[in-house]
Amino acid sequence: MIDETSLALFIAPRSPFCRKVVASVVEFGLQHRIDLKIVDPWTCQALRAVNPLCKVPTLVLPDRTALFDSPVILQYLQTQSDQLLLPSGDARWDVLRREALADGLADAVIRRFVEGLGQADERASQMIHRQEQAIFAILDHFQNERAWMASAVDLGQVALACAIAYLDVRSPALAWQQDCPLLARWFYDFRARTSMMIAASPDAGQFRTLDPEPLPAAFVALSRTGQS
Repeated sequence: MIDETSLALFIAPRSPFCRKVVASVVEFGLQHRIDLKIVDPWTCQALRAVNPLCKVPTLVLPDRTALFDSPVILQYLQTQSDQLLLPSGDARWDVLRREALADGLADAVIRRFVEGLGQADERASQMIHRQEQAIFAILDHFQNERAWMASAVDLGQVALACAIAYLDVRSPALAWQQDCPLLARWFYDFRARTSMMIAASPDAGQFRTLDPEPLPAAFVALSRTGQS
């Protein structure tokens, strides 16, 4: 018999966009409906069968419709939960704007990391500098526009926390905390939430099922693309 309520969520271990979705699943209280599938998007044919982009995260609905990328998935999950992380009215646009900015931060961290893996030439140096400018500008924006820190938990906050967690792992040398002390204090408090801890280690969560695909060591170490 087909389970008409279960949702299959394809993720990769280190993707900040996947962590954003997993943390939101926990905040939404939907773990009991999620079949969590940890995959390598470079090789997973089951993922390609439902998403021609073969990218994570991808959410598969009971009717086999696949939703991607992460903002689309989160808007769908909000319709399945009474926990309001995406409000209506004018507040909705503020949350979505902050989510987009946080996603831009995660993307800049990824691009900076990838450029650093290649040949150290002038083009790479310019690209790394451009990404660092974006990273610091985004962090400064969140530091200075701080009213959101006192609001209830929303998708913008989850997205930002997951992006900063990725920044701390991929680019610790940037040492952003000194210039953004209020943001740093908020982040280190927020990452102690149960949702963030489960997002960092999904096997700690009570998902409907947890189906990890054996991952090549090189993928686990790099895990830098195939995500949105």
